[in-house]
Amino acid sequence: MYALYSLLFTVGAFLTAPYYLWRHRGLSYRASGWRERLGFLPHSFEQPRVGAIWIHAVSVGETLAVAGLVRELQQRYPERSILISHVTPTGRDTGESRLPNVAGRFYLPLDWRWSVERALRRIKPGLLVIAETELWPNLLRGARRFGARVVLVNARLSEHSCRGYRRVRPFMRRVFANVDRVCAQSEADAERFRLIGAPPERVVVTGNLKFDGQPPERSVLAGRLQRTFESAGREPVLAAASTMPGEEELVLAAWRSVRERHPQALLVLAPRHPNRCETVGQLLRSQGVSFIRRSALKESETEFASQLATAEVLLLDTIGELAGLFQVADVVFMGGSLVSTGGHNLLEPAYWAKAIVFGPHMENFRDAADLFLGQRAAIQVRDSSELACEILKLLDDRELRRVMGEQGKRVLERQSGATKRVLEQIAMLLGAQ
Repeated sequence: MYALYSLLFTVGAFLTAPYYLWRHRGLSYRASGWRERLGFLPHSFEQPRVGAIWIHAVSVGETLAVAGLVRELQQRYPERSILISHVTPTGRDTGESRLPNVAGRFYLPLDWRWSVERALRRIKPGLLVIAETELWPNLLRGARRFGARVVLVNARLSEHSCRGYRRVRPFMRRVFANVDRVCAQSEADAERFRLIGAPPERVVVTGNLKFDGQPPERSVLAGRLQRTFESAGREPVLAAASTMPGEEELVLAAWRSVRERHPQALLVLAPRHPNRCETVGQLLRSQGVSFIRRSALKESETEFASQLATAEVLLLDTIGELAGLFQVADVVFMGGSLVSTGGHNLLEPAYWAKAIVFGPHMENFRDAADLFLGQRAAIQVRDSSELACEILKLLDDRELRRVMGEQGKRVLERQSGATKRVLEQIAMLLGAQ
């Protein structure tokens, strides 16, 4: 079955290669990045003996989730080199800013046996830690062949994905034979992993690492914005975070209703992928919406205030500033949820005790969404019309916003402790080597 999988993977890789080459055109990582994706890692990554810790975090969300775990591993196992792999450039950028002191970082090799084994020979890991649900069969089997322990952390599996994996359950049983521990976010996730072939005795519920994340740093930009808004009378502020293709149109439709009642309101619009900002900017221009890009803001306080005096929208086209900007928002809409892309993480606005609204598509964060809804710490809407209605209701009721924000903070506090539980599982596995 591995041969059939590798054949299908090869066909898929060649069919999708033109798209990815076009999507990442012009990015500086391309030459070295593609070498890494074929398993050619820098010579400086060469380890003298088996024992390194290889952590794989696909993109921004996974990298932020494991950041605290990585720091704990560095403290507990200082003799082991820690290397991190990513799939996306934004994930790698986040890793460089949040975890600058690791022994190395690279793009995950494509899942061919020869490419992953080339990387394994260089790194010589004693432990492979994979964030969330990156089930690459050749990587997992290769790690086991090289003697590494394999752990899935913060593991989650949607009902939709579970149904797909169950169709190939015999193969998935063989894949999970190479995984020593599945540290699931919730009991529902744990049961789904068991259903697709994970040995029940290897599946444990440790919770969501994202609840243990460090609070977002106070943003210098947020402070400047706050002063400018107060002096110019610009309020309220709505943040539309991590929006996806097709969603900005829906947000702007709701935004028009907000502006009718609050003509001095400002929208902070943050597409999930900053490379879409040019497209989003064209959409704003086509609808006659005045906006300023974050990258165009001047350092001078006078010019800065002038730029924000009349703009309806601040288009966030930078990486790493969104979490701090939640500080200035009155209401946060979490994107990826009005369109069918599975939603995004609710925890960062909750750190700032903000009222949160999201759409019907939160499949990738269903457990967290249910927690927030159950504690009345968030509101779920069905469409753009309901989004406008609920945002206006929140903007007109300061006390309601305060109560929702406080409830969100309490959810975070009650759900902490996943990092400690994952470390206990890792310690047992490493102690058995």
